[in-house]
Order: sequence, then C-alpha cells, then structure tokens
Amino acid sequence: MFFKISLVIIVTVLFGCTKQAWYEGVKQGAENECRYQPQSAMESCLERLNKRSYQDYEQERTGSKP
Repeated sequence: MFFKISLVIIVTVLFGCTKQAWYEGVKQGAENECRYQPQSAMESCLERLNKRSYQDYEQERTGSKP
C-alpha cells in the first residue's frame, strides 16, 4: 500500500504539483485500493468514493459560486 501511495505522489510531482493533480491522484489511489478487495466489498467501496469533480470540490471548499 505504501508503494502505491508513493507512486501516486511521485507521478503527481513529475506531472506538476497542482492542487487538481493531487486531488485526482488521491482519488485514483483510493479507487485502486477498492479494486484489491473481494468483489462484494469492492462494489460498495467504489460506491462510497468521492465522485465530485475537482471544480465542484474547489467550489465547495472555497465557498465560491459557479
């Protein structure tokens, strides 16, 4: 698990340290972790994942309107 998280961080750093890249990298890492679970647990894990786009997340975080 540490290796996967490290890989996501390294890839993100190599392709730019934007907030959006970090956000997408963390989402992708969480999705990958779900896929290593048994089928029944994997489906519920994937359903619980944050499906918001970065723009929606940023608007909610900053309280700005679209």
